[in-house]
Amino acid sequence: MTNDITHPTSSLPETSMAGVQTFFGADTAAPEDLKDETDVGFVGVPFDGSVSRRPGTRYGPSAIRRASNWIDMFAGHPAGAHNVDTDRHVSYDDIIIRDCGDAPTVPNDVERTRDHVAAYVQSVADRAFPVVLGGDHYITYPSFAGFTNTVEGDVGLIHLDAHSDTMDDEELYGQHWHGSPMARIDDLEQGGYENHAMIGIRAYERADFPDIVEENGLNVSYARDVRERGVITCVEEAIQHATDGTDHVYLTVDIDVVDPSFAPGTGTPEPGGISSAELLAAMDRLGQCSSIGALDLMEVAPRLDPTDSTQMLAAMAVSRFIERRHL
Repeated sequence: MTNDITHPTSSLPETSMAGVQTFFGADTAAPEDLKDETDVGFVGVPFDGSVSRRPGTRYGPSAIRRASNWIDMFAGHPAGAHNVDTDRHVSYDDIIIRDCGDAPTVPNDVERTRDHVAAYVQSVADRAFPVVLGGDHYITYPSFAGFTNTVEGDVGLIHLDAHSDTMDDEELYGQHWHGSPMARIDDLEQGGYENHAMIGIRAYERADFPDIVEENGLNVSYARDVRERGVITCVEEAIQHATDGTDHVYLTVDIDVVDPSFAPGTGTPEPGGISSAELLAAMDRLGQCSSIGALDLMEVAPRLDPTDSTQMLAAMAVSRFIERRHL
């Protein structure tokens, strides 16, 4: 019997479902192996040991990576692609991206995970622009701390979220949980509410939140402000506030800043949020801010969204920032 099967060659491009799932299909590299010319280094933090409601964000980094590979099918093509929404030609071949894998985590041990994440992000930030994929929002605290160890001077913070995450010392949750990272950043020598700008805050906060805003000079554009004045105006004000007196800015995005009708896959959804289009427009503008030296995107819980829309939006938001910054 003759075997008539012809063996395929390796000349065909991989589909978005095939291969090792890295962000944008990038090559992998340990933080210490990043070259000086590396533009962006991705870090996953699959941890949700400090959530207060629904778990599942530990699966966020892998889901966002998978979603990003659909974008890479176009923008990663040698000829690049045309981003119709921004009317720009983009080619990821023009920038050097590496996926540095996941930071070490210890399930349900917040303190040990915090130390691992800070060290891992610092190692990446020493060599490239770090993009951190969570994970619950507590991870922003050690990620911010790791970044500040690589720069001098105060670091401003731009924070897109449905919640302020300023709860300092809760009887039930203590000081270290996903409702407290901004309070913990305020404790850091290089952090502080005076250079902290929030966008999209809505629903319920503790009764003393207005006092925190007034007494500490926080800049807050509530979700109602976005509706009334437009997201770009709010982003411009946030940039001005966070860069005033600082040389560096950290950008953190909680996916629940978006209305759950667009992004249901998150642990603490709040109705009345911004639209997916507004998030993408915000990321496009923020990508133009040269002071931003690090980015994280948190709280994607893919198993809570059977449509996969949440992780696709998260990947697209990151891509819009990177395209505007580097291309």
